Amino acid sequence: MGDDGWSRALMAASGVPVAGEARDDGLRAVVMEARSDGLPRERLFVLVEHREPAVREAIAARPDCPLGMQATLAHDRRASVRVALASGAGLAGAIAGVLALDRDLSVLKALARNSATPRTVLERLAAHRREEVARLARRSLSGEVVAAPGGTSGVARGAGLAELADRPSTPRGAPPQERSPVGDRPDRVLPPRPAVPPRQPPRPAH
Repeated sequence: MGDDGWSRALMAASGVPVAGEARDDGLRAVVMEARSDGLPRERLFVLVEHREPAVREAIAARPDCPLGMQATLAHDRRASVRVALASGAGLAGAIAGVLALDRDLSVLKALARNSATPRTVLERLAAHRREEVARLARRSLSGEVVAAPGGTSGVARGAGLAELADRPSTPRGAPPQERSPVGDRPDRVLPPRPAVPPRQPPRPAH
């Protein structure tokens, strides 16, 4: 090990931050800022031009990413940034149409999986010459791929509807039926009560 390697190891063992580690910590802080809620619009426009792709990816994935900013990120030189944009919940329909012309396969596949992609764009991707892209787009059109940012798939959603359909219908607001305190015993048939003849008035004496 050279002198430089020994010095770096000694610094790491003694708890002194190394230049590379400090840079990584700084990058993580900026990425976390780019993902944070309530980020000012002015700061968004600064971070979207950050030299680190990870920061631009975080901006592209934001659901509140402005349309003009999406237009810029759709032509980013890094495919990973365009993938983040194609996967974003806030993807605009016009930008989805631009990304559908992307030459990178990972961008097209991310676009085909995204529930925010308009149906017209999915239909275009369903006819794509790359079978993996066309297959994903067809699955999205049929509701088999994730349909919402929350993570519920079309298959799961359909199963839930089928389960609800199988349940017995109960009128909303109807009170629950209470069981009889005597249980489920069968009703007994009682014999008729004997009829008592009416009393005759006394006969007059002769």
